[in-house]
Amino acid sequence: MIKEADFVVGVLPKVIGVTEHFFNIESTFSKMKKSAVFMNIGRGLTVKETDLVKALKEKLIAGAVLDVFEKEPLTENSEIWECENVLITPHCAD
Repeated sequence: MIKEADFVVGVLPKVIGVTEHFFNIESTFSKMKKSAVFMNIGRGLTVKETDLVKALKEKLIAGAVLDVFEKEPLTENSEIWECENVLITPHCAD
């Protein structure tokens, strides 16, 4: 289904060794449509952020909406800030 989805929404809980980096280039971002948007409102650790940044910069996906991050608050030097195709919300997806 991921190849057909316009939006892929991460709502997974943080379970070390199970959901850690569940969303990555290999399993998710490289399989998504170039016009698709990834959203994460679950836990930040479920996304491998270096892979997400690569997918965004290389236009493998159209964009991302992120409410959570691997390390919070998002550091000033995070490459996510450099991605023009990202909407960042202040951990308020509820």
